[in-house]
Amino acid sequence: MGTCNERKGVGVALSGGGSRAIAFHYGVFEALHELGVDRKIDVVSAISGGAIIGALWTLYAEDWKGFSSKVELILKDGLENSVLDKLRHPAVFLSTLCGLGIDVDVLAEVLDKKLFNSIKLYEIPDTPLLILNASELKTGTNFKFSKNICGSYRVNICFPGLCLSQAVACSAAFPLVFKAKRLRLSKNEDVCLTDGGAYDCIGANALMPDKDEKSILVQNCETVIISDASFPYIENRKGLDSSIITGLYASYSVCANKNRSLIYNKLYLLNKNKEIPYLGTIKMDSKHPDINNGWSKDQLKCVTRYKTNFKPVTGEALKFLRKRGNETTRFIITKYLDHLLRS
Repeated sequence: MGTCNERKGVGVALSGGGSRAIAFHYGVFEALHELGVDRKIDVVSAISGGAIIGALWTLYAEDWKGFSSKVELILKDGLENSVLDKLRHPAVFLSTLCGLGIDVDVLAEVLDKKLFNSIKLYEIPDTPLLILNASELKTGTNFKFSKNICGSYRVNICFPGLCLSQAVACSAAFPLVFKAKRLRLSKNEDVCLTDGGAYDCIGANALMPDKDEKSILVQNCETVIISDASFPYIENRKGLDSSIITGLYASYSVCANKNRSLIYNKLYLLNKNKEIPYLGTIKMDSKHPDINNGWSKDQLKCVTRYKTNFKPVTGEALKFLRKRGNETTRFIITKYLDHLLRS
């Protein structure tokens, strides 16, 4: 179950970042579609907000109108209010209160109602390959969900009855809001899953070829495209209070920021060593002057300081986030990955 010997064409990693990430990735997919590059994607590896839009795109890869209508629906409505509505039920509220967090299944139910209609993992398309990433807390590993196999380098299993929404919800279960999800592997063994960003905030781990031979779902892609809306987590720490929740959130954010830097360092090294021949990093917070040309400081602040929750994204915020994803993608593809534009 180790690294694939056959080199695949294009792998796309979709970062976390809540509804902000969904809006940014929407602009990225829009540009890829307009350039004709979306037809060449073989693998989508995603976490959290990226997992939601990545799963949608996998289902609607051949139907751009269907895909865009679903994305715009979820951005218009958000997920937060629907999750909170579930908490109005006394039993759900009591469970949340006693467990000090919302059950992941609550998020899965909302996702099913709005987007996925209880489709099972085994029912999703074979191509492009969808990999949804969560963090396994018992072993500190990257736990991956796909159509035919799930697991990490320590364990692999098939969950024939698992809904796509449950896998997406595990990937998006931010630990300060949602309880960790336990999935039974066997009579005596289970896994404890939380937000994929705790292990890899970009979703690129499965697209890095230098893995242990026991690793599963490792893709040997010739071209890797990173769509990253994960930063910054906290723009200004001066206003932080001394509460436990704020301290935990800030600590998580600091670790995620460091994690992000390490992942990029590894990606650039793999690219330099030709283990990833073509690498394109589409960063929401890019400092490249050509990408930022035509953007005012206020417009950039609207994008980079937008919160990473699952509230609705509409109006000017959606316009700028989508535009940012589209324009940055066009620049990166034409400048660094122009081979994708050839037939």
